[in-house]
Amino acid sequence: MHFKSLTHIVYNRYLFSVNDYFLCSKNRLNASINYFIQCPENINGKLHEFHTLLIDLNQSESLIWQGIYHRTKSEIHSFLTNQIFDHKVLHKLTNKELNAFIALFNKFAKIKKIRKAELFRLKAYNNAGILAISYIYQNNQFLCINFYRITSQRATNLYSFTLKHLPSDFNNTHFGRAHRALHWLDILYFKTNNVKFYDFCGWYHGLEDKALLNINKFKEQFTNYKVIEYSGVIYNNWLLKLIKQ
Repeated sequence: MHFKSLTHIVYNRYLFSVNDYFLCSKNRLNASINYFIQCPENINGKLHEFHTLLIDLNQSESLIWQGIYHRTKSEIHSFLTNQIFDHKVLHKLTNKELNAFIALFNKFAKIKKIRKAELFRLKAYNNAGILAISYIYQNNQFLCINFYRITSQRATNLYSFTLKHLPSDFNNTHFGRAHRALHWLDILYFKTNNVKFYDFCGWYHGLEDKALLNINKFKEQFTNYKVIEYSGVIYNNWLLKLIKQ
């Protein structure tokens, strides 16, 4: 599959125009809301540092595999060789499909007390052809799901979650193995389709939040290739500027 080389999309959020810039330094502040996502430069000195972990998909499969923590490799191998399951990566979702996956994430987010999915952005990404959703499905239920922003440069993991909070015959260990296997299968999928980097989209560089530190540990099982980029928002609308102040 051929992925686009986009670094910018435009959409509307209610009455406001929105620019989404990602992985780029070229920009125009010509929308009411101008988002800068993982840019190499601090635009106008108004962005904040964003740490993330990458996997270079130009490496051979064996070299990528070698970089994974040995116990994680055992869990992935155990799941892939001992289970019957479906793994799919969906593109160009219908509104019904996208809304269904967003609803699943939002239920997870409510339990975890984190922010809901960014509906406007996900729909804009889907319309632009740069959204993908992957999953592992077993025994008539979803075990884990990943949301991605996909360009030829990066497969950026926007949301990643398991469905272990729902009624199931599977235990937590099984969900954990499936979750790790999903990331590995997605990595291979994007490598096969000539994406340059797999991006875990965030690495917490603080010390206080134990939940985020645990997420760091999960991601670090796959790679230690850490980079610092810049993210933030610049408003170009007097009302939004006033609200922000």
